[in-house]
Amino acid sequence: MMSIYRFSFPVLLSVLIVACSSTPEQPEWLMGSDSSYPDSRYLIASGEGSSQSVADNRALANLSKIFQVSVSDSSMDFSQSTVSSQVGNGASQRQVQNDQKVSRFVNTQAQQMLQGAKIAERWQSAQGGPLYSLAVLEKGPAIQRFTQSINSADRDTLSAVNYAQNEAPSAVAALAALEQARQKQVQRMNDNNNLRVLTGSGISTDYDADELTAIIRQSLAKMTMRSSAQDDVNLVMLQSAMADVGVNQAVDGNYNIDMQLEQGASENRQGWLWQRGNLVLSLSDGNTNVATKRWPYKISAQTEAMLVQRLNEKLTNDLPGNIYQLLTPVK
Repeated sequence: MMSIYRFSFPVLLSVLIVACSSTPEQPEWLMGSDSSYPDSRYLIASGEGSSQSVADNRALANLSKIFQVSVSDSSMDFSQSTVSSQVGNGASQRQVQNDQKVSRFVNTQAQQMLQGAKIAERWQSAQGGPLYSLAVLEKGPAIQRFTQSINSADRDTLSAVNYAQNEAPSAVAALAALEQARQKQVQRMNDNNNLRVLTGSGISTDYDADELTAIIRQSLAKMTMRSSAQDDVNLVMLQSAMADVGVNQAVDGNYNIDMQLEQGASENRQGWLWQRGNLVLSLSDGNTNVATKRWPYKISAQTEAMLVQRLNEKLTNDLPGNIYQLLTPVK
């Protein structure tokens, strides 16, 4: 009987040792770095969750935060002008007053989507404990992707600027090409920032977004435009917005911008009046329509008078950006 216990004890001890040794050790990457993924070649991030999918998603999200560079595109700042209507000697006269206020009509958030990232490892401290995931991105392929994107944007920009300056059949066609180039450079700026994250340096460009903005503003200032609308109130708002954009207004202008409102009937819903409609802007060169754009709107108020006020406020805020889109019809 004793011999049985003498035999069983070593076996039991070995089982316990094996059991203890099978407990996973905490991986290096939970401390923020890992010799298996050297900084010279990889970016890593970990995530914790109550389930494997949650941990995976958090790890990828933490990795993507490194690249989430928000680019605020507020480069087209217009001096705020007010066009007022006065009646004197039986005639209606309009005066333009430049208040030099900033009107920011564009504010885009450009965030680089992470490509090439993967979940490389997973770990759990104990049965029922939190789950951890490691997201890994190899720098080499990412650097190549960003570099290719930047070089492509620069080629497209140079081509667009050359077209605008030498080949465009009209001022509007030139503006459209320049705006397309500007948008390319906004995204390129984001790619270049991400490249700096990976390499510590970026790539210079011949035309950045600010330089293209200056060229666009100069081109707008050279244009002369007439205006028309369905009534005097809308005409005043249109002329004010045109002044904000920076175009010269003249009765013999080369182009004409026409503003029309397609307004639906107001509907009463639980004490609130709702109205839908479309703002329609048309650009013409003589008898030739160059571009027409529509922007739907929806407003609400508790009285008809307030409904009209809300619509006027919305048009005042949106019109400069709408006019700019009309004049730069990027496809």
